[in-house]
Amino acid sequence: MNQTIQVSGLSKRFGSTTAVDSLDWSAHGGVIGLLGPNGAGKTTLLRVVATVLAADRGEVRMFGLDPAKPSERLDIRRRLGYLPQHAGLYPGFSAFDLVEYVAVLKEIAGKSERRDATRDALTSVGLEASMHKRIRSLSGGMQRRVALAAALVGGPELLVLDEPAAGLDPDQRLRLRGVLSDVGRRGTVLLSTHQTDEIAAFCQRVVVMHLGTIRFDGTPSQLADVAVGRVWVDEAAHPDAIRSWVTADGDVRNVGSPPSGAEIVPPTVDDGFLLLVTGQEVSA
Repeated sequence: MNQTIQVSGLSKRFGSTTAVDSLDWSAHGGVIGLLGPNGAGKTTLLRVVATVLAADRGEVRMFGLDPAKPSERLDIRRRLGYLPQHAGLYPGFSAFDLVEYVAVLKEIAGKSERRDATRDALTSVGLEASMHKRIRSLSGGMQRRVALAAALVGGPELLVLDEPAAGLDPDQRLRLRGVLSDVGRRGTVLLSTHQTDEIAAFCQRVVVMHLGTIRFDGTPSQLADVAVGRVWVDEAAHPDAIRSWVTADGDVRNVGSPPSGAEIVPPTVDDGFLLLVTGQEVSA
């Protein structure tokens, strides 16, 4: 069985900056969250998977197809939905017209079928009442949902989403989780986010990128386990902690190497992520 995504030795540079460095990685099925600090290479990896960027070195395959070959790249795009960080919508279009235009590009040929697919996509993101309004008249959050609908139209097998929850209110984020979970049951969703609560809530797999490489690949609970025994609460911030903050309960939560006798508490995805990207996931 072909992996949905397969990259081998993938590298991409921009001038003197290496954005992705000799990456070997594959994915097939489910919702996969991509975490990493700014500049980690997440967006570059997503753009390569979405066939927007070509790799400088290495091999890239989606559905076993090579995006470097025009005919195979077209077949990949028929099966792909992509939400970039900055969608670049046409402000004079209505939401319906924009999503239907994307449906045309995806070669949904029958007018009735295309319009049904367009309505379904807009309804799935809660825009059924606003689908005929011009995009320029919509709020920033609603425009983001139009872009999401464009990625969803036609029921793609692979969804590639760069910060899909940006600008969405809590109710809209919960709706999005449901939509993406449904796609993940029948296909593959790869999304980048800075919101670790989104990762913990509904991603079956989480990948942590840092400096163009993958530092972790596993479940959210396994990422939290990176920080087992490394998180404690006290009355004050510890001088040797990597990070300290006051919790809602009034305790001071510390992450790092705990002192003798510290009150150790269960770690979270945030704690494991922090230790990974600071290079302190292993105790001295």
